Amino acid sequence: MTSHTAADAEGDPAGAPADAPVGGPASSPVGGPSSDAIFPSAAWQPLPRAEGREVPVSIVRRDGAAAAPTSTSTSTSTSTSTSTSTGSGAARPEDRPSPLGGEGPQVLARDGDTALVRFRHAARTARAVALQANGWWRPEPREACDLLPTGDGWWEGTFEVPADWRATYGYVEHLEDGDPPWWEAGLKSPGAAVVSDLSNPRRHRAGRGGALRAVVSVPDDGPFAMGPAHDGEPSPLLHTLDTTTQEPLTRWWASRPGDPGCEDLDPTAPLPLLVVTDGLQHVDQLGTPAGLRRGVASGVLPPLAAVFVESGPRREEVLGVPDGHARWIAETLVPRLQEHGLGESRAPVVVAEDAASTIITGSSFGALTALFALARAPQRIGAAIAQSTSLWRYAPGSLAGPLGRAGREHPLRLRLHAGRFEGTMSQQTRELVDALQADGIDATSTVHSGGHDWAWWQPTMLHELASLLAARP
Repeated sequence: MTSHTAADAEGDPAGAPADAPVGGPASSPVGGPSSDAIFPSAAWQPLPRAEGREVPVSIVRRDGAAAAPTSTSTSTSTSTSTSTSTGSGAARPEDRPSPLGGEGPQVLARDGDTALVRFRHAARTARAVALQANGWWRPEPREACDLLPTGDGWWEGTFEVPADWRATYGYVEHLEDGDPPWWEAGLKSPGAAVVSDLSNPRRHRAGRGGALRAVVSVPDDGPFAMGPAHDGEPSPLLHTLDTTTQEPLTRWWASRPGDPGCEDLDPTAPLPLLVVTDGLQHVDQLGTPAGLRRGVASGVLPPLAAVFVESGPRREEVLGVPDGHARWIAETLVPRLQEHGLGESRAPVVVAEDAASTIITGSSFGALTALFALARAPQRIGAAIAQSTSLWRYAPGSLAGPLGRAGREHPLRLRLHAGRFEGTMSQQTRELVDALQADGIDATSTVHSGGHDWAWWQPTMLHELASLLAARP
């Protein structure tokens, strides 16, 4: 399967000059386009976002397939709200049959590299309904994502999908006569209302526009599964870092003695540090601190500390550029935390000072920020998890130079990930990793069956974090 153009970057707003500093002029503590030996401003101006039609995605249907006798249905997620795009409005709630209680999509069967997933949606007044899954923007054939009417206002479709498929999804409803508009427009901007799956508890608002959307996940992500809090699970204790008004809002969480999995933790023991870009999405919309806490409680993760750096309203200015947050994280935030720790000075949470225990992560523009920060301070940040890196923003191969120089000076571990349904993004990622490996750097590239999508970014980041921390030198 292939997917849409790499120019698609959900959550990356159109924007202002890439070398604009965060929160003020070049003298800001966050850093601006002043003299820069590593990333000279003149050589690192972002390229314009490419325009192009989404690449067709071949969709395999298996309508009528029955669940395997030994299989169990797997819920995924969705929303209880609706969002509309141009086109006819959604069916009214009173026109809908009651949703299937707590079901969401069902995994009917698994067979090696594939699985069968059934979707059901209630839309009594609709003339056509389609599954809108992230990355499947231009299905082939054009009606391949259309659900079939089964009576009493219900629509259904069964799809053969990769066994590692994760996707944010909704349903598109066409209420008028004639062909549905998405047959020509595609499903990214389908020309009709996109509504949520009322039966799925797994959901998020982290995508562009903040619409509440559901998540389908074929793999079992264990403690890192996206979704609501487990019964009886306490909320992680979050704190706000003491920063200046010109620095980004940053919240933090840390394992403490007495937490599940930390019963024998020495309060003075240095903790590995995770630096997370797009902190607002991770904290308020994806529940990443809870995933970290569950990972520690289950023994998959060691006790650790994590800081979540928010991008704010000027995301394209501060993320995905060599200055902005990348420079602040590398030159101010990480040195400050490694020297002073987190929390009160009388009893701080001690942060490990070794680079191997300091990991930065980000997706899309945030992935570029992670790589820029590591290239600036390889003596302090020894590993990066970069997902769906927006490499199109700069000349092909340009990041190989600064990352290669950093890797020759200090041992690095780079873990790059891309989605199968992201156009050329996986190819660009592979080319960068090949160049880094040729330089002797520990770099890997992993392709996931997903689009430009938080549905796979968050759980796979947590899995990769566990692997990096378990294999620290």
